[in-house]
Amino acid sequence: MPHDVIMPALGMAQDTGLLLAWHKKPGDEVTEGDVLFEVETDKASMEVEAQAAGFLTNVSAEPGSDVPVGQTIALISENPNGNGQTASASPEQTATPVTEAPRNEPVEVQGSQVIMPALGMAQDTGLIISWSKAAGDAVSTDDVLLEVETDKSAMEVPAGFDGYVAAILAEAGENVPVGDVIAVISAEKPDAPVTRSAKSGTPKHAAGPASPKSAADSETSSSAPAEKASSPEKAVPVAPPAASGGKILASPKAKRLAKEQGLDLERLVRAGTPQPFHVADIETLKSLPSETAPATTTQAANRRIVAEVSGSALADFVDWLSRELGQKVRQEAVLAGFAASALRATGQSDAIGVQTEVRGLVRAYQDPDLAGLGRAEPLDGAATPSLVVRDLSGTPVTSVQLGAEAAPVLSVSDTGSALTITCECPGDTVSAGTALALVTGFAERVGDPLRQLL
Repeated sequence: MPHDVIMPALGMAQDTGLLLAWHKKPGDEVTEGDVLFEVETDKASMEVEAQAAGFLTNVSAEPGSDVPVGQTIALISENPNGNGQTASASPEQTATPVTEAPRNEPVEVQGSQVIMPALGMAQDTGLIISWSKAAGDAVSTDDVLLEVETDKSAMEVPAGFDGYVAAILAEAGENVPVGDVIAVISAEKPDAPVTRSAKSGTPKHAAGPASPKSAADSETSSSAPAEKASSPEKAVPVAPPAASGGKILASPKAKRLAKEQGLDLERLVRAGTPQPFHVADIETLKSLPSETAPATTTQAANRRIVAEVSGSALADFVDWLSRELGQKVRQEAVLAGFAASALRATGQSDAIGVQTEVRGLVRAYQDPDLAGLGRAEPLDGAATPSLVVRDLSGTPVTSVQLGAEAAPVLSVSDTGSALTITCECPGDTVSAGTALALVTGFAERVGDPLRQLL
């Protein structure tokens, strides 16, 4: 079965992506992880990897074209000739009926398909946090339809079409493969909207308007609770409380408010509050009795230092360096060199290995500060890093607090006109003075890159 190659969403408000270049030609054999093409958003250019092995076929987008997010632009087929199907249909052009699983009575829902979008470079699935609309609701193109969480962030996904939610095909709390149909939006108000789980395939029909007789009967019938549960307002299932210590489902605003106010959403889980959590649950969290928990030695020893520098100097420097060297310079390679140089300035005399992470793509560099700015090349294999650099610029992530790891971690995030640099490191292996010097040196280099040439 061929695998769809779709235009990914690499930013919060991205509607299209500019296809810069294909790295494979139609008919070329590809393996999972091969770079297929480069795409540019309003903030950065990214390499997109193949998510399956096979042959590149049915290429429908040319370099230089703006492609809507979620549109299929090629297929990865079992043979170089493809299977004859086209890959040019965008979600707006697709009106294939959604049919229930064979073991159920077939139910067809006509309309435009909403698929699970790709919100990251190496994303295979998306976790549905919550639905903002119920089956049967009216929606417009820009209305928020649902919230999706990837491995790095949570995002609101717009409906993309005007009409009515005719079917919801996945529940909150489910991990759905990228490209799978999760909802159908019809032009006309549906008589019997459908809600079902992507796992079970079992349909639930939302009840239409009741006649006077059926409404009267429902007041005395013992089946009234079941009928009420099938109304549009109750059609969207809510994820059950997760076990303490597991992944917490919450809206981005609820997470942000909890972080700003120093509140632990885990306490809502322990209290049995149903997930996903929303803004109203923050008040519930604040009203819970206080807990006293002794801090562990490891938590007390961990260090977290935050710095803020100009956001334009780094991007301008990378562009200038690319022109000077006559080749494209990766921003991550420059950051790796700055990090290694800052660590070496603290007195580190041994070889310095730097691991970079950009949208899930991990690369390793050895002594990148000694290779010359922009000239460091990644190693073929992985290596134990002396420190880790996570480049989150150009993503919706503006702040991190993930906890210390085996090596110091420097995270660079975009906060509008500024870059925020966060260092997290274990206090039992990195002294306070070394951590402070590392962050200071790295921030000075990122904030004023031209100083490195003097």
